[in-house]
Amino acid sequence: MKRLLIKRLLITSAIVATVGISGFAYAKHHDTEMRHQQSAKFSVKQMVKQLRGLSLSEAQKSEIKALVTQFKEANSNGTDGHSKQERRNADSTPRLDLATATDAEITEMVAQRVAQQSSKQLEFATLRHDIFAVLTTEQQAELDERHSKFEEKRERKHERREQAVQSHKDSRGDKQQRGQREMKQFAGLFLSDEQKAEIAQLIDSQKESAESHRETVKTFKQAQRDLVRSDAFSEDAFIALSAKYEDDLIAAGVEKVKFRSTLMAVLTDEQQVELKSRKREMRGLMDLIK
Repeated sequence: MKRLLIKRLLITSAIVATVGISGFAYAKHHDTEMRHQQSAKFSVKQMVKQLRGLSLSEAQKSEIKALVTQFKEANSNGTDGHSKQERRNADSTPRLDLATATDAEITEMVAQRVAQQSSKQLEFATLRHDIFAVLTTEQQAELDERHSKFEEKRERKHERREQAVQSHKDSRGDKQQRGQREMKQFAGLFLSDEQKAEIAQLIDSQKESAESHRETVKTFKQAQRDLVRSDAFSEDAFIALSAKYEDDLIAAGVEKVKFRSTLMAVLTDEQQVELKSRKREMRGLMDLIK
């Protein structure tokens, strides 16, 4: 029963995944910091896993451990010893109401988030560069090969998923296809036929720009990886690279926030309250398993 409840809540909260950085509009500062810490811990764990099988010497292991420990301590933000509720109560950062926010306010909000992310990315990039420098030339080459294979596998998986969606669309019709997969996000909200049609049209109209943004991010991440693994890496070089993509990332962020606002406007006040209530309940359940 509990698994079923969690599954249903995950489905309804999938709206967040649909619009990517839509959380800009509703997340408070403490939520952002918590997400960063969780993401940083996960990223470090994944990076360390990639070092398995490289026949690291004891000296290398010791040096890498020191680098990781230093990174973790620098990113703890003094939250240890405080409950989630205490951190929530200590932060009174107001939320931005998308229904009344101006374009300038939305753009400023997104720009601040992009700047925050760039700062965090620099910290992690520095760690990656320092760890990469600890490896021998042979170990670096093996790590590069592993990453290339991983990226190829992920790209093939994405292509297969897109082909499956297109095949299903061709066999069952565009309207019916849109009315199946996308509407799962709003399961249990009892949408009218008019709402379903409008939401499907909005989501479909967003697909092209979403794919374009995906390619931009993919190129940006590859450029980051190339810089991190080169002798040319420095704080200034990384900041310059981030600045090169900053306008594109902000524009995509603003578009996604506005898209979410438009999407939510299709729902009635009661449906919006229900969706937000489920989201809060989902967060509560996730807190139980952290």
